[in-house]
Amino acid sequence: MGKLHTFKGLIEEQCFDDTFEALNAYIEQNPDKFAGESNTIDDPDEAELSSMIMQFVTVHENPNNHLKFEVVVSAEIIISQRMPHSYSESDGITQWFSVECSAVLKDGLNHFQIYDIDIYYRHKQKKEGKLSDYLVPITYKEMLDDVAEDFLSRHYPEALEKPLPIKVEDLVERMGLSIEYIHLSKTCTVFGQIYFADAEAKFYDSEDGVYKQKDVQRGTILVDPNVFFMRNVGSVNNTIIHECVHWDRHSLFFELEKILNPISKAITCQVKEGKKTENDGTPYEWMEWQANHLAPRILMPAKTTKQKIEELIEKNEKILPDAKRVDIIESVIFELKEFFGVSIMSAKIRMIDLGYKEAEGVYTYVDNHYVLNHSFELSALQRGQTYTISAQDALIEYATNLNFRAIIDSGSYVFVDNHFCINDSKYIKFDEIGSPKLTDYALQNMDECCFVFDFRLRDNKAYGIQYYSECTLFKSAISNKIVETYYDPSEHNDEIVQRAMDLRETVADIVKIRNSLPAEFSKTLKAHMKRKGCTVEKLAELSLIGPKTIQRMRNEEDYPVEMHHVVALCVGMQLHPIFSRDFTEKGGEEF
Repeated sequence: MGKLHTFKGLIEEQCFDDTFEALNAYIEQNPDKFAGESNTIDDPDEAELSSMIMQFVTVHENPNNHLKFEVVVSAEIIISQRMPHSYSESDGITQWFSVECSAVLKDGLNHFQIYDIDIYYRHKQKKEGKLSDYLVPITYKEMLDDVAEDFLSRHYPEALEKPLPIKVEDLVERMGLSIEYIHLSKTCTVFGQIYFADAEAKFYDSEDGVYKQKDVQRGTILVDPNVFFMRNVGSVNNTIIHECVHWDRHSLFFELEKILNPISKAITCQVKEGKKTENDGTPYEWMEWQANHLAPRILMPAKTTKQKIEELIEKNEKILPDAKRVDIIESVIFELKEFFGVSIMSAKIRMIDLGYKEAEGVYTYVDNHYVLNHSFELSALQRGQTYTISAQDALIEYATNLNFRAIIDSGSYVFVDNHFCINDSKYIKFDEIGSPKLTDYALQNMDECCFVFDFRLRDNKAYGIQYYSECTLFKSAISNKIVETYYDPSEHNDEIVQRAMDLRETVADIVKIRNSLPAEFSKTLKAHMKRKGCTVEKLAELSLIGPKTIQRMRNEEDYPVEMHHVVALCVGMQLHPIFSRDFTEKGGEEF
């Protein structure tokens, strides 16, 4: 990639003389503007421009490649005043000017015009329509939904009237573009290209195993069928919208480049190491950031998507009246994905963007599986935080974070379903083979029992796929190592530590009870049933073991106990893990 050129550089190169001439005429006609600017000249009657420097250019976009821009110049001026006795006094001053201009940037800079000149006063520029010095729109995160709505109002207005899926082929046709599917690279590091001029495009012939060239016309979108947009996060729809955004918002950048760098023909959408914010990095990175963030907002515009979400929530609450809120949200995300033609993760991220924070606990994919749906107090989790951590990141944190290691070594926590949870029977239960699981209570109150982790997103070098949002853990659903997770001694985590300590004191009492239990399995069963106030009939219902079998286990010391019955009794009586271990050992199972 060669040196990028600025619009200021173009104006200096092509319009300096015209600007100098117009400014000089203004100065000569308005010498009185400079009264009081000199220590020796009080009331100048003549003024002349000596030299000028273009300090900066502020550009605003208008339709059809029309530009309005302010050129701010610092000028060296010679002012003169006739004195009594027929002689003139002169002095040199420096003055800044605002030169208001317009032009058309299309196959060169055309119709350059200066329509106003005045003394420059620093003022606040409006954000709307402002372009960078490279003619890339300056777009902040809070503007994204408005920008997406503007795009749709011009190209697909019906999507703003009611919820509907965008037919990307129709959109492409309306914008005068075309689509071709072709392998763009051998290693899938390039997922799309948009051409702003007729050119020869390089593609990979997978049959021959070599790169080849083909002619493409201006306005052609090339999509690699093996990559699509960000692999599993997006879809071919997202890819195509991504390229349409480039065409709609970034053509001025290429018009500028074509003047000073004629070989610039296309935007190649690929991923480089590092995560950029909205206006950080090179112009190419700005453009990718914008296209990445706008594509899902165009496919799922804010107003109509909220409308659809509320409609789906209402429908699912009627169909599933006893379902938990988090399970309702899971169903809504799936239906949203089907309706708008996006991926599960895009639908989830969009819901979170639109304020449905409970979607954080749904469809969380890590270590090659989806963790169980979970919910929490919505104010408990901040942006960039999660209750979920991969096994690899957990090991790294344990090895490198001494504070975290000391906390885990206390034995008060268990790593279960990719969460670090307080090890207490209120939150932890055991399945038929003795593996720990989160209780329903824990899954519905994760903020009460699980550590929060901060996470940082980064790129995937192996696949060349960049994650477009700032959301939650989607590691292997997209590809490996997209999110890195860290323990932070936050106020929430301090509360979890304190709660675990309080429960540990309770555990000490439990240990005393355990030590007082009989040595025999049958007598221990009787003791637990008495302590829990549990009848044979009630325990049979809770454990799904026949009452006669329970009676025999209670009364016959030599009765051959089957381990699946022992585990069922632990589950039925909701025994604390300490009691469960003791009970299973007395039943003949050593751990």
